[in-house]
Amino acid sequence: MKFLALISGGKDSFYNIFHCLKNDHELIALGNLYPKESDKQELDSFMFQTVGHDLIDHYSECIGVPLFRRHILSNSSKNVELNYSATQDDEIEELYQLLKSVKDQLPDLEAVSVGAILSSYQRTRVEDVCSRLGLVVLSYLWQRDQAELMSEMCFMSKNINDVESATDSENKFDARIIKVAAIGLNDKHLGMSLPTIQPVLHKLNQLYQVHICGEGGEFETMVLDAPFFKHGYLKLTDMTKSNDGEVHNARLKVEFQPRILGDDFLQTQLDKLPVPSILHDDWLELFQVMKKHQTETRKTEFKNPALEKVTETSTNKINHKLYVSNLKSYASKTVEEQSKNIFTELADILRSNRIPRSHILSSSLLVKDMSNFGKINKIYNEFLDVTKYGPLPPSRACVGSGCLPEGCHVQLSVVIDTEVRKTCGDNIKEHKSGLHVQGRSYWAPCNIGPYSQSIWLSDDANQVSFISGQIGLIPHSMVLMQQDSLHQTVLALQHFDTLCKTINAQRKLIMTCYISDESIIDNACKAWALYCCEMSDESDLWMNKMDDDKECLIIVKISELPRGAVAEWGGITCKELLIEEEEEEDDDDDEEKENISPKFQELSLNIDGLHNIIVSSPGFHKQFTTGFVDEKEKLLLVLEKTSKLAQVTLYYSPEDDVPFHQHVEYYPVEKIFDYHGNEHRFGIHVRS
Repeated sequence: MKFLALISGGKDSFYNIFHCLKNDHELIALGNLYPKESDKQELDSFMFQTVGHDLIDHYSECIGVPLFRRHILSNSSKNVELNYSATQDDEIEELYQLLKSVKDQLPDLEAVSVGAILSSYQRTRVEDVCSRLGLVVLSYLWQRDQAELMSEMCFMSKNINDVESATDSENKFDARIIKVAAIGLNDKHLGMSLPTIQPVLHKLNQLYQVHICGEGGEFETMVLDAPFFKHGYLKLTDMTKSNDGEVHNARLKVEFQPRILGDDFLQTQLDKLPVPSILHDDWLELFQVMKKHQTETRKTEFKNPALEKVTETSTNKINHKLYVSNLKSYASKTVEEQSKNIFTELADILRSNRIPRSHILSSSLLVKDMSNFGKINKIYNEFLDVTKYGPLPPSRACVGSGCLPEGCHVQLSVVIDTEVRKTCGDNIKEHKSGLHVQGRSYWAPCNIGPYSQSIWLSDDANQVSFISGQIGLIPHSMVLMQQDSLHQTVLALQHFDTLCKTINAQRKLIMTCYISDESIIDNACKAWALYCCEMSDESDLWMNKMDDDKECLIIVKISELPRGAVAEWGGITCKELLIEEEEEEDDDDDEEKENISPKFQELSLNIDGLHNIIVSSPGFHKQFTTGFVDEKEKLLLVLEKTSKLAQVTLYYSPEDDVPFHQHVEYYPVEKIFDYHGNEHRFGIHVRS
């Protein structure tokens, strides 16, 4: 893709350009925002680094692409919420105007490079602006380990001379310290190159948790040279130091030195550029163990099911959640008309309950034929337009199910938060948080549709999180892993784990693995077994004790997954469970306990084959149950016990005549398996 690089002059914005080039993108322009007062070095901005902005004009000459600049005003951060949406007079709207102007002049512009490492504040703002302009964000440094990233930068900039006077270029990545503002850093560190200051930063990190890459504002840098500076570099001629208390600054004077570097030299440097492996070290180990123990795949025959009994739309309110399930349409024949009818019905339900669309937390989308997904997704996107209904769309699981009834193209189920939270006066507090990453990186796949990677309620101490279904996409290219089904299955589970670790919600409550190829059932089971156990000695790997999360998994065979994937992992997770400490009970306590509302009582599901997880904290009690039954009578018992107290997702084969219940999401699939790979007639997830 042809991209513009947002640059501040610092190491991160330029090092990200390096990775964009490594991934075969074409740099066609540079972009920068700077203070309106030209003599002012630094703005009071939460977003933009402007130290050294007087050197920015040189970079166009060095690289040989046009530079587009726009000034910003001081104190213009009007919207400081983490998840940004368009706000009048905010400094981010200056970025929007800058990129809009560039796109008007360069209509073939497709993407924007940004050097964010840990700052979600910075990332979400660039992504919001680019989303409005139809541009892809390229952020290859996102969520990288800082020590590892700094080591790679130093590797690409080794042998740089730190002499303050004129030096000859080494054609390396040359970034110099121009500001320090952290304990242990002072004016003697100004002008240092990255390899020289790296040992100092490691020591300060160990002593005082100083960020090695300066993500806490500990230091700023200015780049003088890089291998893609084809037409020249910046020669340091003088440096003036100053300080403001504990903050030390350097004002650099440079001269542009012309030169010509050929494409062969750049390619040589790109070949040396370290990049993270697709499978992380621990997941590569997991994959290798699975490869060694791989057994013959099994295949069973799938019978064409009888036509499913038509289910009705159901609405079920449990505590502060409204579950709207089984939305279908038979009134129209076309995919577009059915989709519009479904979302019209959902809009009516929301309106009648006085709930805004932004309160939808998660969705489950079943598509009869995945070739129609684009048509459905367009209407889905319009219904949840983030520019109108907030920057955090719901999480989503989307699969192709040929088991949907004849003439039915799509089925939708959603979970909705019904509680309105207020702070002072009439100010409504943001009710949900989430992870909505739209930029390409090495971290995990960006979202490929109108959904968030994860969503949770802002005031939930347990952070019960809805995690979107993850398939085996290679994050930096967004291409499906093609080596083999084992690679793809493991990679998809790695992505799920990466999301959980990023949001610090690693306890699994309910999990579903969708498989489109039944031959990988053993791979899915073994991947899950290894993921849930403490791996130690390989010889007794399968004997290790697995954690309690293992039983929350249901594996279902469906007809098709997005992008033709073989496996998709998704579910609900939380932080380590916060259990309210019980005080000594007396008679009054017993009487009070008897009066507790049923919604806070443990749901009694003492039925063989069901596994319960209780999530509790002060004023909060939830139960998650996963299980399998093979007799219809036992299924009816479960549905009877959960009626009015819980929401059930029922995975079943349409050849079974299952009676309709108002609190059930009916999920027609081809086959159902437990985490051992044993086939069952019914699979059940219960939330109460």
